[in-house]
Amino acid sequence: MQPFESLESGVRYYCRRWPALFATASGSTITDEAGVSYLDFFAGAGALSYGHNNPVLVEVAIEHLRAGKVLHSLDTFTEDKRRFLHAMHDLILEPRSLDMVVQTVGPTGATAVEAALTLAQRVTGKRAVLGYDGGYHGMSYRAASISASMAGRETVSHLGAFRALPFVEHMVDHDLELLDQALSSTIDGEQVGAVILEPTQGEGGARPFDPAYLGAVRALASVHDVVVIADEVQAGVGRTGPFFAFEGSALDPDIICVSKSISGLGLPMAVNLVRRSLDRWTPGEFTGTFRGNNLAFATSATMLETYWSDAEQEKATEDRGVIVRSHLSAIAEEFSGGSWAVRGNGMLSGLEVSSGDLADAICDAAFADQLIVETCGAGGATIKVLAPIVIDLDDLHDGLGRLHRAVATVTSGS
Repeated sequence: MQPFESLESGVRYYCRRWPALFATASGSTITDEAGVSYLDFFAGAGALSYGHNNPVLVEVAIEHLRAGKVLHSLDTFTEDKRRFLHAMHDLILEPRSLDMVVQTVGPTGATAVEAALTLAQRVTGKRAVLGYDGGYHGMSYRAASISASMAGRETVSHLGAFRALPFVEHMVDHDLELLDQALSSTIDGEQVGAVILEPTQGEGGARPFDPAYLGAVRALASVHDVVVIADEVQAGVGRTGPFFAFEGSALDPDIICVSKSISGLGLPMAVNLVRRSLDRWTPGEFTGTFRGNNLAFATSATMLETYWSDAEQEKATEDRGVIVRSHLSAIAEEFSGGSWAVRGNGMLSGLEVSSGDLADAICDAAFADQLIVETCGAGGATIKVLAPIVIDLDDLHDGLGRLHRAVATVTSGS
């Protein structure tokens, strides 16, 4: 580990949580240089929903490289971008009646959020932004400044003209009144031009919004001429079952931010899906060197064609999610008498325990049993299960059993 200690910045984090030197990976398993294999219930913070080195997508990448095809193209026309755009339109947008254009924005979800906020301001002429408690939208300066879950960090200072509304799990009349007031008010002297939310929060604690509330957001935002931005960076691309976490609600967003698993292989890629009538960019107004990752276009198109030409993957993810939450509920009942909370949908689920210290101890015990799992939520008190959505059922049950053992180990010693 000496080179990492002497040459790498102290900002590194995940290596402190999981102090192993990883060498190879396949599916839901990652193996260190000593040959010890770990079940991965973190999946690259959601960037590996289709597993490590998915063999179908690896073959596409290898063939792309062998054929000498374009790798970097900015936003010029290429064969692989054409194929990706057709797949996105035919398999995702058209079946959901989304009249949207695709904006390639660069390699990260934060870049997608920055572009969405910039476009919303351009369209409405209004600068203020509404978000939600528990929201996380990225580490670039403005994205971090509207991420309520990061409030209090020394490295995060709000740019102003931002307000976080309470998260809404079960809508009541007061929630609608508060939203209506916020949309029509000013923040630091600025009118509200955008509301941004994760239909299912990831870092906020694996929490789905009440679908009825999402519909209310759409209705009231339309009344107040406010752009609705759905941050689907972690929960999208099939993580919660349907391709988008907002499906089943009437949110009907104006802009959808997509990244993490959109390449299918963990390659850097992010796009915004923009309501056609709001695509008012002038050429080159928002740009970036790495918008044209053609290797990612190729693997993304194959991922869409392989997993989203029918409803089988959506159903399989929902079924796996039921298994996860059933196990988490059994753990909560056994070790807390049911006082711990189980949240989530699809394969984005969490077990909220009594404290962040307890959650950390459970994650450490899980790692000792070769299971990689991370915390999220208020105070880091939620253990988030974020396994690949294509995980083998035997591996899923194995990992959940290891999580059960980790809870038993920690609670028996407390």
